[in-house]
Amino acid sequence: MEKVKLANGKWTNRPVKIPKRKTNGELYLKDCREGNFYLLWREGNRKRYYRAAGWLNDAIQKKEQKELYLASVAKGLHVEDPSVSNTRMTIAAGIDQYLSVLSGRGNTVPLHTFALRQFQEWNTKLARNKKVYLDAIDRQHILAFKKWAMEHGDGKNGESNDEVTAVWKCMRLNKMIKTMLNLGPGNGPVKKSDFAEVLNRKPTVVTYTKNERDDFLRCCEGTAFLIWSLFLKCGLRLKELSHLEWKDIDCMTHVLHIRVKQMQDGDKQVEFRPKKHSIRDVAIPDDLFTLLEELKKASKSHLVFPTRTGRVNIRFWDACKRIARRAGVDASKFMPKNFRSTYATNRLRNGYTLAEVRDQLGHRDMRSVEHYADALKAEELVKSGRASAGWD
Repeated sequence: MEKVKLANGKWTNRPVKIPKRKTNGELYLKDCREGNFYLLWREGNRKRYYRAAGWLNDAIQKKEQKELYLASVAKGLHVEDPSVSNTRMTIAAGIDQYLSVLSGRGNTVPLHTFALRQFQEWNTKLARNKKVYLDAIDRQHILAFKKWAMEHGDGKNGESNDEVTAVWKCMRLNKMIKTMLNLGPGNGPVKKSDFAEVLNRKPTVVTYTKNERDDFLRCCEGTAFLIWSLFLKCGLRLKELSHLEWKDIDCMTHVLHIRVKQMQDGDKQVEFRPKKHSIRDVAIPDDLFTLLEELKKASKSHLVFPTRTGRVNIRFWDACKRIARRAGVDASKFMPKNFRSTYATNRLRNGYTLAEVRDQLGHRDMRSVEHYADALKAEELVKSGRASAGWD
């Protein structure tokens, strides 16, 4: 495989076609080139990879050596693996190689990159016991990084990480170590069971009161009122609304379609891919549909909420904080998940079933939405009077 950069700036892996060679086994001059070549194979159900040399001819030789090795192992012979080096891998080299071939949907690559680079900086400058080699990272070192992440911030705004975020950084670090050292399941420095209590903890549900919602929307100007009303009343994710096109809205059924699609972003053709399991149809309330129809009449863009230059708008949350401060409400509460939490709890109060909330939010299973119902149980006990009754 070869890792190549596309015209739109994204990286992808492509199979390499082996060119015809001379009788002496060398490549013709026209086929000699450098590239990011990798060998990929499977051991049972696990995918393995090895970074080959930069020249295609050397990469082909490594491929042939690996094929001979795997064929020998299949016959029960004990031979040395040519892809295993006797040199210890440094942390910097391990992180660089891991990130160079990492792929995934949504925020997979950015989140891994941020966590690993932050660990690399912490280990180099701040750790009490600094490590050089990847195989020297142990459980205590990872737990020390977790403690630092919870106390000293995420590197962007100086705010400390909550425990769940810090744990996921550790899990991404652990995954990188296992991958680069070819460790089997359960053989990393830490295990998922080390963080079971944190990972199984139900999320805290933070919602907006009616007064907070009214004060916030009252300070929205122009299309901002419609944007934030859609977040509140449709439970959309940020990228779903920023990439929304007029063709995604069904005028007959008042439904908004979230789909994988190719779309124009300025002068570039880009692919919008929703979060996994989030392809769905979202019901639009009548009052918001009327506002959308009025906006469409004056629109000159295929996007519903473009920037002034006709690009995809990625600054919604910056605007959200400004509106919250102008409205005099707690700006720290106004973040993406709290808009969706407010939508979910409001719909449950007004007759939606858990299954309907799950489908409208684009969640994978019922476990992902049960915490919304749990958040309402104590509230219902107080409102019904049962929490105060029977104490005489």
